[in-house]
Amino acid sequence: MIDGDKAMKTEAKVTPEQMRTVMEILAATYRGRGAVELGEPYRVLVSTVISQRTREEQTAAVSRRVLAHYPDVASLAVADEQALLGLLAGSEYREAKAPRLVAMAKILLEKYGGRIPDDIDALLALPGIGRKTANCVLIYAFNREAICVDTHLHKIANRLGWVTTKTPEQTEKALKILMPRDLWAGSNRLFLQHGRAVCLSGAPPLCSRCPVRPWCVYGQEPTARKR
Repeated sequence: MIDGDKAMKTEAKVTPEQMRTVMEILAATYRGRGAVELGEPYRVLVSTVISQRTREEQTAAVSRRVLAHYPDVASLAVADEQALLGLLAGSEYREAKAPRLVAMAKILLEKYGGRIPDDIDALLALPGIGRKTANCVLIYAFNREAICVDTHLHKIANRLGWVTTKTPEQTEKALKILMPRDLWAGSNRLFLQHGRAVCLSGAPPLCSRCPVRPWCVYGQEPTARKR
């Protein structure tokens, strides 16, 4: 298993119906809005960068503060980095995010006329944008079919036995083959919430409280670490 757990192999083949059942149960368990929602591309991009390694409640507050001062690409491109650093208080790794946000805005202004590109390769070329962030922007800014794989989705998909992968990039590729397309966009948020509440990384997962344990390879394995 990833995150310090020994990798588990399974011969079982997950079906789209099983995936749908798990997703429906998680959706019924974890309700409410997230820090990043469908919206204007610039706001989604900035909020998604701010969300990196940062909890949802902090992301929402910091994003509102930053976007109030820098409401568009042009204003962010000329932002004072020290002032932006102060506004990013509450977001993790703000010392790296502040210069990256300004550099990103300058590229968007110079290369795209202030427009946010809707192409994953163009997004990946921007400072501080990885596949997770790029896919998140495609989903929430442009309502595209994409899978945003963070550490939670990567970990839980492996524990469920849906995939046997070593990196989030491998998980993304595998899930695109296995998962029904209509489940792609909502998967990240549900697995993030489940990973923080039950399917923990830094401690044994709370399998006794897991609503999807009957469909989980890790949860059914008697020798796996769990609570």
